[in-house]
Amino acid sequence: MRNLQYGLDEAESLMASSAKANLRLYSPDATIVLVGCRGAGKRTLGFIAAKHLGRRLLTEDYYFENQTGCNRATFLQKHGHSTFSNQTAIALAQTLEANRSNCVIECSTALMADEIQVVLSAFAETNPVIYVHRDKEDLYKLLQLPVSDAERILVSDQKHRRFCNMEYFNLLDTSPNVQSEGESQLRSASVHSARLIHAKREFINFLDQIFGQVLTRSWMQNPFSVKAIPPEHRLYTFALNLRLSTLVNMDIDLARMEAPAEAVEIIIDTWPDNMFDFIATQVALIRRKLDLPIIYYVEENPREERRRSLEERDAQDYELMIHGLRLGVDYLSLDLERSLDLVRRVFSMRGRTKIIGNYVIRGFGAPQWDDDVYFERYVHAHKLGCHIVRIARFCAGDRQDESRQRFVDRVAALPEPKPLLIAFDYSVFGQVAPFQNLSLNPTGHELLEKSPREQVVGVNTARGTIRTFFQRGWLQPLNFYVIGANVHYSASPSMFRAACEHYMLPHTYEARQITTVEELDRLRRDPNFGGASLTAPFKVIMMDHVDHVSFHATAIGAVNTVVALRGKTSSIIDHANARNQAGATDKLYGDNTDWNSIATCLRRAISPRNSVQPSRTTGLIIGAGGMARAAVYALIKLGCRKIFIFNRTVAKAEAVAAHFNAYAKGHKLLGQRGGDVKICHVIESAKDPWPEEYQQPTIILSCIPSFGIDDKPAVEFRMPLHWLRSPTGGVVIEVGFIGCVSALRGVDDDELTRRGQQLAYEPLITPLVIQMRKIREDGNTSWIIIDGLEVVSEMAMEQFELYTGRNAPRRLMRRVCDETWNKQCAPFQPQRLS
Repeated sequence: MRNLQYGLDEAESLMASSAKANLRLYSPDATIVLVGCRGAGKRTLGFIAAKHLGRRLLTEDYYFENQTGCNRATFLQKHGHSTFSNQTAIALAQTLEANRSNCVIECSTALMADEIQVVLSAFAETNPVIYVHRDKEDLYKLLQLPVSDAERILVSDQKHRRFCNMEYFNLLDTSPNVQSEGESQLRSASVHSARLIHAKREFINFLDQIFGQVLTRSWMQNPFSVKAIPPEHRLYTFALNLRLSTLVNMDIDLARMEAPAEAVEIIIDTWPDNMFDFIATQVALIRRKLDLPIIYYVEENPREERRRSLEERDAQDYELMIHGLRLGVDYLSLDLERSLDLVRRVFSMRGRTKIIGNYVIRGFGAPQWDDDVYFERYVHAHKLGCHIVRIARFCAGDRQDESRQRFVDRVAALPEPKPLLIAFDYSVFGQVAPFQNLSLNPTGHELLEKSPREQVVGVNTARGTIRTFFQRGWLQPLNFYVIGANVHYSASPSMFRAACEHYMLPHTYEARQITTVEELDRLRRDPNFGGASLTAPFKVIMMDHVDHVSFHATAIGAVNTVVALRGKTSSIIDHANARNQAGATDKLYGDNTDWNSIATCLRRAISPRNSVQPSRTTGLIIGAGGMARAAVYALIKLGCRKIFIFNRTVAKAEAVAAHFNAYAKGHKLLGQRGGDVKICHVIESAKDPWPEEYQQPTIILSCIPSFGIDDKPAVEFRMPLHWLRSPTGGVVIEVGFIGCVSALRGVDDDELTRRGQQLAYEPLITPLVIQMRKIREDGNTSWIIIDGLEVVSEMAMEQFELYTGRNAPRRLMRRVCDETWNKQCAPFQPQRLS
């Protein structure tokens, strides 16, 4: 066994961009300035940015008072508006000059004084200056001002676009007040999402895009995750075409278009009122509802808009393209037959956005693919610095030009590095063959009305095309398993099958109750073996039987997921692209998704007042098995540095603590503190008082199996009340729940009853959940309870992505997980309904 070599040279080659002039590349430590009107959310986003980037946050009140010795309100009252405006500009200029790196600076520019604009315009030459704004209706409610006053503020606010080089639409996060479609109506344990969970994720991704860290972070986290490899470097990926005119004219809930592709191409083909705000809103909604990379394309001649002169077209479209770049889109598709001046200006402002050089060859007389014109255009795009070259050729019939392969081979013979080629034929019916390209095939969706302007997509959808891949034998059905000593009641198979049906993947997934490595070896020798989810007793044992193991699994000392490796080379990308393909293999990749599932649930549930602070937050782990190890690691990754472990067998708890204390020391998680400083501590008895020098725990993770072992009854653990005295409550997660019945179709009522009675050893509502629910019912509602089903669903979604390389249809899988429990397990646990 050896650690998976992350191949940073591979990651760097994926991120490599042209060395040509790029005016919007910023130093990794460049100070960020957030501007916008009052109520836009700058302070909250500033805290998020400062924590994520490890920087100081300087607020406008702080730096004004630091420079003048007087707060803003007092200064304004004493000296008047004109002097106050001048002094604000001076204080800001001095602050910016003294803090050009490693800071996040909040700046309110509602007054929009000329002096302040000059200062920020100059700073934007070298640093990100981000215009933060939000929906005007939300702003009216937040500011509680008369509409006329609010409108005046908003009109002035839009002037920020004159000097800001980045823009972020702060979509209101309603997560605490809205129950998601996938949540069970029967669930009696109270589950509440923490506020700002979506906004935090989206703004962090936005910052990573500015500094070019999106791929680096994902790659280092897990090189096989769907976010680690850009869609253009993955096989059989799709780009959903989404026209702005469709978004204007149709009432579309984007969340219903779940996992529609690997990217979304938003096509600017109309000019609605408040166009820039509308586009910013739609980009934010796509990020929130679909969480996919965005391709941004400004159509040169929108059919339903008026004709424009070349000068007007270039000027207007340049502003639209720069708007997309300010929004930090992942890709910008640029027609390279536009004026050379426009093309060059866009390239100089591209920042971290990848450029797709676009050619559309129209007309019945379009040359064959092996004509030199196509190769010359590819070379021209390459010289400009395009990351991807996309060529669409009109053909009169319904058959693709067979000379296309000769053109593709000619491009393939060029030396690396070179841009990815996307080349396809289209007719009046749409794309002739929906699978001419290996990556970013344009596609539609069943929920979208066919636009008369759409000449490329036709009736193709991602799921229909994927089915064709399997029918033609390009991809092969694989067998996946959940394996362990007690897996008959796993919910994973039901979720996996639903996700496969969503994509029309013909894979199978079943539970296998086995206890020896030899039995597992027999399964993995099957040429159609795709991978397996591991439960006890395999998590630790398999560490010595996998060929490559993730960084996280190494840190935890256990794997819960194995994936068959069938790449022709040692390249990670090659292995990742060989998923969904059968064949003999003797190599396995091992990963651990337990920890991330726990961490995801915690991020959703931790309230703002209990947010993890390394110097204060205390976590408590109950148990010392493989899941407890993952729980400790999850707390460490969230920033918790004070972790206590309680287990009936003290020696096992001490072993887990020693493992992670050594890990913390090796990774210098406790800074430069000397002596015998520990991150993990052991509590030997439930009767022990909570150590006075530590805060009461606000995160409690129970990792005791909810089933009996070797015919012994399950441990009925109840939390000592003297460990539950946190004045702000906290989060309790029941991690020990294994799952529930996977599928009981076809069994008779007696068998169903027998299996249901066996589930008494695997309750979702454990004694701890009952205890915590009673505490809430008695009035202490500051405790949030998360049952094991939440962790199970998160784990299954991440494993599906590792197995297939496809985005998990998350809402669907959560709903199936709940439905499976409600239908097949709830009747045997009536206490949940009390």
